[in-house]
Amino acid sequence: MAKLIEVRRKVKDLLGLENSGHGFDHVERVENLAQKLAVGNDIDIDVVILASLLHDVDDYKLFGQESADNLTNARKIMKECGIDIPKTEKVCHIIANMGYSKLLAGIRPQSLEGMIVSDADMLDAMGINGIIRTLQYAFMRCQKYGKPIFDQEAWPELNLSAAEYKRNDRRSDNCINHFFEKTLRLKNLMMTKAGKKEAEIRHQRMVMFLEGFFDENNLPEWQAFLEKYLHKEAAA
Repeated sequence: MAKLIEVRRKVKDLLGLENSGHGFDHVERVENLAQKLAVGNDIDIDVVILASLLHDVDDYKLFGQESADNLTNARKIMKECGIDIPKTEKVCHIIANMGYSKLLAGIRPQSLEGMIVSDADMLDAMGINGIIRTLQYAFMRCQKYGKPIFDQEAWPELNLSAAEYKRNDRRSDNCINHFFEKTLRLKNLMMTKAGKKEAEIRHQRMVMFLEGFFDENNLPEWQAFLEKYLHKEAAA
């Protein structure tokens, strides 16, 4: 579909140089994952692809809250590429209702297309690519704001509200704590059967990374915290 090719080109132009873990490489992985999760489902695959391609073009971390609220870039790109209004609104509804901070506010996708794209996005926050993206974002913030990669005296905050999660001044806001405050929780938040299956695999890869990190840095108290955390999450 020529229109999808043009949308993809515009998204690449917008996010191609982004190195915070939310660049075009992430978008491509989400698109590929979403198409895999979509197999066997009676859905509008164009809506899935469009939402996958456009889900981060108004991310509040990159473009500010006003852009995120209005989906300024997503709407502009779809209009320029000739995407019809009904499809545009379906895509925007998906994007407006997905993301971890939205979930903390009790907002989740309702359509199957939205659930597929949401699962694909969360899956790319897990596993090896999830670890790399977390480190990318952490290094960027370390350079820009002086944020530490890890502070062994600052324990994770496990009951953050949506507003608290977005704050940059939390002492607990660092790379390693991000696993406890978000990514280790994603396994239990998948909305599709295929997403749940893949999440199990990626979850274990993150656990192995953290176990190795705590072992190599001689942090038995953090290893014990991880074990307790995993036990509690498994019982949830």
